[in-house]
Amino acid sequence: MALPSAAISETKAAQQKVSEPVFLWDGIPPQFQNEAPPETTNERGAISNVTKPAISLFLPPEGTGTGMALIVCAGGGYGSLDWKTHVIYAAEVFNPMGVAVIGLKYRTRPPFRGSNEQIQALTLLDAKRAVRLVRHRAKQWGLDPHQIGIAGYSAGGNLAMNLAANFDSGDPKSADPIERESSRPDFAIGLATWHWRQKESPFTFRKDSPPVFLVHATNDGIKGGAPIELPKEITADLQKLGVPVKMAIFDVGAHGVGNLIPQRVKRRFPPAKWPELFLDWYQSLN
Repeated sequence: MALPSAAISETKAAQQKVSEPVFLWDGIPPQFQNEAPPETTNERGAISNVTKPAISLFLPPEGTGTGMALIVCAGGGYGSLDWKTHVIYAAEVFNPMGVAVIGLKYRTRPPFRGSNEQIQALTLLDAKRAVRLVRHRAKQWGLDPHQIGIAGYSAGGNLAMNLAANFDSGDPKSADPIERESSRPDFAIGLATWHWRQKESPFTFRKDSPPVFLVHATNDGIKGGAPIELPKEITADLQKLGVPVKMAIFDVGAHGVGNLIPQRVKRRFPPAKWPELFLDWYQSLN
């Protein structure tokens, strides 16, 4: 599926109009980090010191949307968010395909000072709330509430898999209508999924976990990054449960295998074709 530069330029223009952040909670979010330094964005577009989680919408040009939405969790080892490489570039590819990209600005460590398990639990709150919020406002944004997935790169892939294993159906008694919504994503994508360089999967999936699509490189984990044994174990665990799962393996790309850098997309770098591979596979399930 070719991506002409004109279409990408039109998409960028549309993005600039709709990407104002929407905070996940009105006022103070749960487990708010007091007296934290201000949020910063460096020259490479990476965001640090996130304390107030939010989403930014990147919608397809008007009249071209399929209703599908991809909530994207940028990577950065839970210490920062590589927003430009993982969110902006994903939007430039998926929007011409009619797919909305919703960047999730989840909380980071620092300023949060907890353990690995605690930052996973904190960001899981953010991911659950993001799915609920998008589902609650789907009609307003021209989205299908039953076509809302989550994708993540590296640590963001860790978060996406954490949500695929630990969603809930919502609280029907909540006074907050957003909390009544299910936090189950309709699909989950893990790109160079990482868990502090470990080979074993920490995730306990369920029979009702959503379909999972994994992208990994055989040369990841050799010099840092994420060993391929992790997504292979995730795949095996899901297969045992009967949950649809597909793993796209590449011999190039290393830990940046899922990055949709414009030059890679233009040159048809093999791993940069994963959006098409995912859409073909996911549509074959329905």
